[in-house]
Amino acid sequence: MTKNPARAALTRIRAPFGWAFRKYRAARVLQIALKKLWRKEMQWDVPLSKRRPRWWLKGFLSRSAVLYELDEGNDPNRYVTDVHRYFRTKNMVHARLQDIINNKLSTHLLLRSMDIRSPELIGVYSRGLVHFFPEEGRMPVADYLEAMEHGETVFFKVLAGAEGNNIHAVEKTSDTTWALDGVERNRASAASVFTRETKPMIIERGLVQHPEQAALFPDSVNTLRVLTMVDLENNSEPFIAMAVQRIGCRRSAPADNWTRGGLSARVDLETGTLSRATRLPDDDKKEWFDRHPDNGAQITGVPVPLWQEVRELVLHSARSLSFMEYIGWDIVISPDGPVVLEANINTGLNVMQSHAPLFDDPRVRNYYSKRGVKTRLLAEAPAENGVSVPVAEEA
Repeated sequence: MTKNPARAALTRIRAPFGWAFRKYRAARVLQIALKKLWRKEMQWDVPLSKRRPRWWLKGFLSRSAVLYELDEGNDPNRYVTDVHRYFRTKNMVHARLQDIINNKLSTHLLLRSMDIRSPELIGVYSRGLVHFFPEEGRMPVADYLEAMEHGETVFFKVLAGAEGNNIHAVEKTSDTTWALDGVERNRASAASVFTRETKPMIIERGLVQHPEQAALFPDSVNTLRVLTMVDLENNSEPFIAMAVQRIGCRRSAPADNWTRGGLSARVDLETGTLSRATRLPDDDKKEWFDRHPDNGAQITGVPVPLWQEVRELVLHSARSLSFMEYIGWDIVISPDGPVVLEANINTGLNVMQSHAPLFDDPRVRNYYSKRGVKTRLLAEAPAENGVSVPVAEEA
């Protein structure tokens, strides 16, 4: 086969400068990464005196250093760093496979095809029109809002997005008013929120959460985030690495979103019992809550309803999607049982590590290490009371 002359000439020109090109490309990648980390650092709105620059070189943002209480003596080697969180863990699944679950519409279709319980998909919004799904037909979004039943709730979600961004809860509260994200609006005002939106959105029927979940905070749907990965020493069998209960509050309502100020409590994987709760720090001190700070509802010691059914659903889903080695599952517990709300590659590691470091589990440590997320915790100390304790490699 004849080689393209232009390409051959370009190759001859570039050959002596190959080393320089590679160095430039590496420097450019580093520059982009540092800019991203700095933007994340600046999202925490505190004065310079409250930042933790000593932890930056170890891979931790200041807010994470406070959240993980690194200044109080916790070993940083036991935690997945922010550098790994933003640049390594998102590559645990092949990019082409990530495209499937990063798109909420294709996620719905995938879960439905595998008979995994998920919310009812009732439409797709695009260019001012609501397209019914799976039925035929479409109508302007204002007419769709008008046709909603009194008390009906639906969720509009941008096809791709993380951390609770671009999600709108809509409830028809009367003949002439709609509550959109908790704010009363007339039809024109509510419709304008969507007509200004340039990205397509899916429309899901609202879920009713289990009354015991609603008791934690009734003004949001309180979801579980369950992290699964595979045990590479046990035939790549999926296991639950950690689970947390996310709980809404006034500052996050109508969502339970962690990045908007919601709470999280660790779930005991055997019993389903909740630990005390925490949240992203506003200041340079971490807060803990045995009771909800807004309504006084008990958190510590409260059992998650239908926890064994949650475990079974998550592990069944992880086995069904075994080509997705690493997923954060968002679960809603309805009165009829648990439902998979979403599956995420962006697993929200800080919401979990706010309670315990992930590297403490040797299965987790082994999986991360073989997928490029390294730690100095390479050995196991002798078991104490039946529990092995990770130790740091000698420098």
